[in-house]
Amino acid sequence: MDDRCIQGLEHLPAAARASVLTVGNFAGVPLGHQRILHPARGLADAHGAAVVAMTFEPPPDLVIRPTDLPQRISPHDQRCRLLRATGADWVVTLESDPTLLHMGPDEFVEEIILGKLSPSHMVEGEDFRFGLQRRGDARVLQEWGRKADFGVHVVEAVTLDFPEGPSRISSSLIRKFVTAGRVADAARCLGRDFALFGTVIPGQGQGRVLDFPTANIDPTEQVVPADGIYAGRAAVGGRGSAAAISIGHKPTLGPVPGRVVEAFLLDIREDCYGREMTLSFISRLRDQQKFSTIRELQDQIAKDVERVRQTCR
Repeated sequence: MDDRCIQGLEHLPAAARASVLTVGNFAGVPLGHQRILHPARGLADAHGAAVVAMTFEPPPDLVIRPTDLPQRISPHDQRCRLLRATGADWVVTLESDPTLLHMGPDEFVEEIILGKLSPSHMVEGEDFRFGLQRRGDARVLQEWGRKADFGVHVVEAVTLDFPEGPSRISSSLIRKFVTAGRVADAARCLGRDFALFGTVIPGQGQGRVLDFPTANIDPTEQVVPADGIYAGRAAVGGRGSAAAISIGHKPTLGPVPGRVVEAFLLDIREDCYGREMTLSFISRLRDQQKFSTIRELQDQIAKDVERVRQTCR
């Protein structure tokens, strides 16, 4: 991981103090978070300061509600990379332990924000919440800014139009789109294609029998798109390839236990087992379906691959 992505506050460098600070979960770093980081970068450049993004791992919701199914939009290391790419000089990750999560808003500001970072400015979204039971908000932060002499800048949320009407971008909206297979709408919220990250794992070898060998990926705790066939791109070992992606239970060759995420890489032929792969989703092509014969399945896969080739030109 980038050496400017710091775990904890124990070894916080002097350059990260008196910074322009933004605090949040930053799930997926969508357009709303980018709207926060851009003015933070402008303030920092104008005042000769650093931009510090403070986040939490694991996400507090997973600690507060441990029985919930984890549905990360991106893994933590990717979240840090995205924050750095969007303008943060430093990413500071705090462990979501009971002591931290039971801090009230005032205690969090006094002990963490002022006691450890002493920012010159803070930039947050209008829906920012913090502290025990999310009792702190932008108004509380502004009151502290007046008392402790640091600037507080509140940024409007990003709203986009969708077929069902305008919606404010949020992590829950992105998860809703992904789980419905609406990867193009999720991409609009993110400002980039939705992607799964994981290690290539052995499958059942059925793809080779069909003459379309696939790379299977384990997305671990990430939210996974709805069952179906997708056009996308894969990146593995520094190489990129158009990819025909299948998600589901393989109804013709299965059924298999659990959902399978596999991709036929149009431009990479060698085995990728054990290597890290990124699968980006561009568009949903069709539902999964059960075919009467293997030949019918092969013919349909060939058509899917051609559509992927056209989509990913």
